[in-house]
Amino acid sequence: MTLHAETSHPYHPYHPHNLECPRCRRHTVVLQGESRYVCLSCNWWRDVSEWDFPFWPLLLFIAGIVIVLVIN
Repeated sequence: MTLHAETSHPYHPYHPHNLECPRCRRHTVVLQGESRYVCLSCNWWRDVSEWDFPFWPLLLFIAGIVIVLVIN
């Protein structure tokens, strides 16, 4: 086990000490699987493989501009 560069805590790939839970503000967020982060204190979780950004409005806007340019 290696030591984390910024602290004297041992570094563990499934428990990065610098991640703070957005709900309870504790540093108890662990990596579960390849893309899911879970807080051990309050059971908050986030799957980072899913898109948070709704890209459909942007896609429709770009399609509208392309149609207007093609018509003119």
